[in-house]
Amino acid sequence: MSLCILTNTSAIFSPASASSGRLIRVMPIGMGVEKGTSLPGPEEFQDVFKDMEREYKSILVLTASEHIIPLTNTALKAAQSHGGTSKISILDTQQLGPGLGLLAQIAARKAAAGAGLAEVEEHLRSVIPYLFTIIFPEKLPVFEHGNLLPSGNDPANLPIFSLEEGQLSVYKKVRTQRHLLEIMQEFLGEFENPQHLAYFHGKNISLHARPLREESSGLFPGIHFHEIELNQTLTTLFGDHTVGLTVLEKPGEGNLLT
Repeated sequence: MSLCILTNTSAIFSPASASSGRLIRVMPIGMGVEKGTSLPGPEEFQDVFKDMEREYKSILVLTASEHIIPLTNTALKAAQSHGGTSKISILDTQQLGPGLGLLAQIAARKAAAGAGLAEVEEHLRSVIPYLFTIIFPEKLPVFEHGNLLPSGNDPANLPIFSLEEGQLSVYKKVRTQRHLLEIMQEFLGEFENPQHLAYFHGKNISLHARPLREESSGLFPGIHFHEIELNQTLTTLFGDHTVGLTVLEKPGEGNLLT
């Protein structure tokens, strides 16, 4: 095989297209603050690169936003030490969760169709500006020297954030649970022709998917509404009361999913 996609467990994949074959590898991160969890270092990346090189000619590393989970520079240093970046490319997707998972799946489909490293990376760069995510977290991840630290954020004082060029920017201030639903419905109403829509949430939430599913069905007849539960990594980072939406908008007549 010519190309493999390497991401990590800050990505979550839509159930409808979770099967990615052998073209996506996932590194584990953030499995528990109480265990002193730290992010993978350059040596761990190099070990993965060595293993992947037995099967693949090139590697595309897709990281979550460097502003939230600082792994991009670590992966780049590992690639440079490993022998340069001609066969290993590092891309900060400026996303996380469903956005990162979707980009990995798009990259895998392009690679399976025969596209090379440069072509796949170029395509993903054209997709990223059309990916939009808002998130209402229970807490915010705090890293110090690669170590995940306990967060003392009070969810009652947290606004809902949007991802703007990889940074969490205040989107709206949330007053009540009902207001949170209204904000998410308003967010959906900002789009004209989405190709992909995902609602992600932790285990302990009071905002259920049904009203958002009905809203999306009314706005965009025929679109598939993906409901995805946070994995352990994202639960550790953001808390199990977290909710969010990720939308991939369709640019004119183009199709970004292929």
